[in-house]
Amino acid sequence: MDSVQWLRCGKLLDGTGQEPRSDMAVGLSGRHIHAVRGWNKLSTAEQERALDLSTSTVAPGFIDAHVHLLFTCDVDHDATRGRFESSSTAELTIVGSRNAQEALLGGVTTVRDCGDTRYVVRGLRDAVRTGTLSGPRILTAGAPLTTTGGHLHWCGNAADSIEEIRKAVRTMCAEDVDFLKIMASGGAMTRESNVLQPQFEADELRVAVTEAHRFGRPVAAHSLNAESIRRGVAAGVDTLEHCYWRDDAGHYGDTSELIALLAPTSTSVVVTMAGIARALLSEREPGSPVEQAAASAASPTGALRSDYQWAREVWEAGINLVLASDAGVRFTPFRRFDETLRCGIEGLGVTPSQAVAMATANAARALGIQEVGIVAPGYVADLVVLDGTDVNDRLGTVRSVYRDGRLVVDDSRLVLPEPTDPARQ
Repeated sequence: MDSVQWLRCGKLLDGTGQEPRSDMAVGLSGRHIHAVRGWNKLSTAEQERALDLSTSTVAPGFIDAHVHLLFTCDVDHDATRGRFESSSTAELTIVGSRNAQEALLGGVTTVRDCGDTRYVVRGLRDAVRTGTLSGPRILTAGAPLTTTGGHLHWCGNAADSIEEIRKAVRTMCAEDVDFLKIMASGGAMTRESNVLQPQFEADELRVAVTEAHRFGRPVAAHSLNAESIRRGVAAGVDTLEHCYWRDDAGHYGDTSELIALLAPTSTSVVVTMAGIARALLSEREPGSPVEQAAASAASPTGALRSDYQWAREVWEAGINLVLASDAGVRFTPFRRFDETLRCGIEGLGVTPSQAVAMATANAARALGIQEVGIVAPGYVADLVVLDGTDVNDRLGTVRSVYRDGRLVVDDSRLVLPEPTDPARQ
């Protein structure tokens, strides 16, 4: 087919977690992948027209399943919250636009935003859809559903009774959110909340999930303690964000109990490798003293491998596990999704191929989105091109990115779409 653009890949990570394949060719037709073949299976004419990426590795576009596009990656939670609360809608829109483009430059072609306010991120989502803004495709939850004084109450969506919860969920669905985010526990960014206690009763969570599912929206539950996890799973939430299995004294429990709870369900676990995890990477340049102190204070053991042994066990038990970044929170810039992948490799003791699968195919499954996350015929042509081919040693730097079959990042620079002719509008 003359309309097929062929890419010659030195190595191909297809998103399934299988070992990388060498000297492969990926054919793009429109916004989809037409075929994936061995390079030697192409005709001479096809090879002559191909783009030579034989010194690079090609993988599916990364899916960052937990980000905060309107947050500013400050050095502490109070600074990020203060900036967020004091910003106008226009200022938040600028922050979100910049962060979306930074994510794209980092190889992320889909983000799931977990912290909107005033439906700013919904506007960004729609701007990307229409081509007005360059960025990854965006899934938005609107403002997280919380309690009065609860975690992220300053986003503006608190509900304190079953009727208030039901109305809030219906309102958000009517406002065309893509999923529902509910704060099943307190969180560190809201000092007045309690990270070791649940925020909603089990029946309240169940009503939220039932209403969201009735509108065809999945539910993500922020869960920093075991009881909030138990209640979320009983309510039927689709994803557990962070998923810290610890008691009300902060002690981590037996992971086998968590696995037994999750095994009969379809609930996915989203592990967020934010800046305080990235700072523990063994081969990373040390961050600032403030960053290192925050990482040490947050780490249960002082090492990624032991901190995330529980996640390794969850994954080995066959639970769908997703690597995400929590980009936007302290010390967590959007462009460095590669460091989240490196945390997965080091912390979970998995191969680069398996880590990429956790941030592509596994993420797509958890988010309930189709046609992305795998490099295979019929899938949308979201691709990231990484420097080098020695992927079993280390994933290379992001150089180019394709989204919907179009080159959107070339040599680490955004490729802006051609302006629309006003006469044709």
